[in-house]
Amino acid sequence: MFEYQLKKSTRRKTVAIKVHNKKVTVYAPQFVSNKQIEKWLFNKQAWVRAQLTKQLYITDTRQYPLRDKQVLIFDRAVNIEFKQDVKSEVIKCDNNLLITHSSRVKNLGQKYQQLLEEYLKEQLTAYIEMRLAYFCEKMGEELPMRLKIAIYKRKWGSCNSKRELTFNLHLIGAPYHAIDYVIVHELAHLRHLNHSKAFWQHVERFFPDYKAPSKWLKQNSMGLQWVF
Repeated sequence: MFEYQLKKSTRRKTVAIKVHNKKVTVYAPQFVSNKQIEKWLFNKQAWVRAQLTKQLYITDTRQYPLRDKQVLIFDRAVNIEFKQDVKSEVIKCDNNLLITHSSRVKNLGQKYQQLLEEYLKEQLTAYIEMRLAYFCEKMGEELPMRLKIAIYKRKWGSCNSKRELTFNLHLIGAPYHAIDYVIVHELAHLRHLNHSKAFWQHVERFFPDYKAPSKWLKQNSMGLQWVF
């Protein structure tokens, strides 16, 4: 038999089992004897052990959330590999990203996510900073007061009245022209904090083919989101 925690209640009318976090809890009415519960559980052994095995597998999988997967970096698929080493870091080699972790790391999944996000943020920030300088000069704008990269579900970028620009980290997977469009889009908000006709005319003036990358981002938004 397996170990379990028994919880009885006067309000319950039936016996039930819950398998959660690799622990088994049995819920039973107060009037049902422990001997009856043991007999009932004996017939449920196969099901309970199957659930425990399944949860062990899920736990192990989460330790290596991106195993045998790829991540898009500027519209190019890059393979991800994992390895234990003396320290935790991300190493770019040819078309691969090697994510290493030290033996002291306990939550590998969380550490991999942190390392990957930091690396992708560095890559996207470097590109956006370069293109912001180019488009600001072209559009007659001063550089924004602040640049922030973060993960969002429903927006590619934002701009506020304080001249602070924010970009979605998932843009790292998009082609360069799509990222450039988002940059021009947000810079245009420095003069038009809305989506008026004047705003779109301003975007079109400096990015005539803006509709194509805008459509591409709408059609490919789900594919740019990696799953941890």
